Amino acid sequence: MVTCLPKLKEPDEKCSNCMKGKQQKQAAPKKSSWIASVKLELVHSDICGPINPESNGKKRYFITFTDDLSRKIWIYFMNEKSEALAMFKKFKAMVENESKQMIQCLRTEGR
Repeated sequence: MVTCLPKLKEPDEKCSNCMKGKQQKQAAPKKSSWIASVKLELVHSDICGPINPESNGKKRYFITFTDDLSRKIWIYFMNEKSEALAMFKKFKAMVENESKQMIQCLRTEGR
């Protein structure tokens, strides 16, 4: 510990920018306020990539779809990020045909 330095006095007034810099954001809620009550009512989706090295099938991206109620996950591999809409259409047609229910809400990160 250094002992030869003079003790600093705290300023009497604090500038507004200093006070704003010390503010904390409110913590994100631990649980979502809305949870699905039926299958496909809420589906979460995320895209990952580019992945290095690419897969054996030369795919560099993948997209996931997760049913909020069952937590079942579907994964589709893609060459380019631009294929995401086509993969969603493929996923939507398959799950709606199999379950005879429609996807009500698709939640993405939105970047």
